[in-house]
Amino acid sequence: MPDADWHLYDHVAHPVFVLSLDDAGVPRYVWFNKFASNMIGLSAEDVIGKTARELYSGRLGEVAFQHHAEAFRSGMPRSYELSLPIASKHQRICTTLEPYRDASGQVTHFIGSSQDVTGGDIVREIEADLDSMTREMEDFVSLAAHDLRSPITQIHAIADLLREDFEDLGDGKLDLIDLLEDVGAKAMELISDVLSHAQATSTRQQVIDFDLRELCFDILTMLDPLQQCVCQVQETWLSGDRNATQIILLILIDNALNHARPRGEGSGVAEGSARVELRIEAATGVEGMVNVQIRDSGAGFSGSTLTFLGGGDFKPESGFGLLGIRRLIRSRGGSLTAMNAGTGQGAIVAFSLPGRILEGAIRRAASA
Repeated sequence: MPDADWHLYDHVAHPVFVLSLDDAGVPRYVWFNKFASNMIGLSAEDVIGKTARELYSGRLGEVAFQHHAEAFRSGMPRSYELSLPIASKHQRICTTLEPYRDASGQVTHFIGSSQDVTGGDIVREIEADLDSMTREMEDFVSLAAHDLRSPITQIHAIADLLREDFEDLGDGKLDLIDLLEDVGAKAMELISDVLSHAQATSTRQQVIDFDLRELCFDILTMLDPLQQCVCQVQETWLSGDRNATQIILLILIDNALNHARPRGEGSGVAEGSARVELRIEAATGVEGMVNVQIRDSGAGFSGSTLTFLGGGDFKPESGFGLLGIRRLIRSRGGSLTAMNAGTGQGAIVAFSLPGRILEGAIRRAASA
C-alpha cells in the first residue's frame, strides 16, 4: 500500500497506526490516524517518526517497543494489552499488529489497531467478585445448616422424654408436645433441603461410565430402607457426569418419596395407601446429551413449583433442593422440565446432561 493511502485510516472510528523499520532496523510510527491522535491528545506530526519508547515513557513505552520489535522479527500477527493514561485515567487497551507485505511477500509494515477493553475487565472483576461472594455465602449457609441439625435433633429427643409416662389430662399439653415435634420435623426438612442445595451447587464434574439402574437402586437403599417404593429402571449404561446425575436423582426421588409415600401412624397418611411408583428412563437427546425422565405416582407438583421448574423465579415453597439441581443442570449446559401427568396420576420430571448411552455396555460388563 503506498504511503499516501495511509490517509484512508483517518476514516476509521478507532485507533489505527502504521509501523515501519528505519535504516537501523528500529520500528517507528509512520502513520497515526486522527482517532488515535485525538485519543492520546497528540497530533500525527508529534507521533510520526518516533518509537514507542519515545512516545510513552518508562515501562509502558519499553513494553510496547518490545512488542513492535518482536512483530518485525517474527513477521507474524501479534496482540498485547497495556494500561494507557488517557483522559486523566488509565484505560486497558488491546492492540493487534497485522503484517503488511509487498508484492514479493516481504513484510514492510505492521498495521496496528487498538480497542478499549477496560469495560470488559471491570465486568470480569465484578463477575469474579460476585462468584466469590456467592461461594462464600453458600459455604456459610451449608455450615450453618450442619450446625443447626444437632440442636433440632434434640427437639425430637426432648419431645420423646416429655411424652414418656405423660398422663393426658385433656388440657391440651399432649397436643403441645406433638406440635413441638412437628415443628422440629419441619425444621429438619428445611435444613436437609438447604444442605441438598449446597451439595448440588458445589459438585465437581467427573465423566465416567456408570450403570443408571444400579445408581438408582443405591439411592433407594438409602432413602427407602422399608421398601415403600416400587421402582422400574431400564438397564442402561451411561458415559457422563455420575456425580451430577446422582445428586439430581437423589433430590428428585427424595422429593417424590417425601410427598407421596405412606409414613405410618401419626403421619397423616391413611393406612393402606398405595405405594409410590417410580419409573426412570434414559434416552439419547440432541448430540452429546442424554435425557433422563422420572415418573412418579404421587399427587404432583404445586403450580408455583411447576412454574419454577419451567424456568420461573424461585420461591421458598419450591424447595432449595430443586433450586440447587436447576442451577447444577444449567451449569452443565442441560435442561430441566416438569409437568403433572394428571389429577392423582403423579408427576413427570425430565432433565438432560452431557453424555451418551453406551450400547452393549451391559454385555461387556457382564463378561468382564
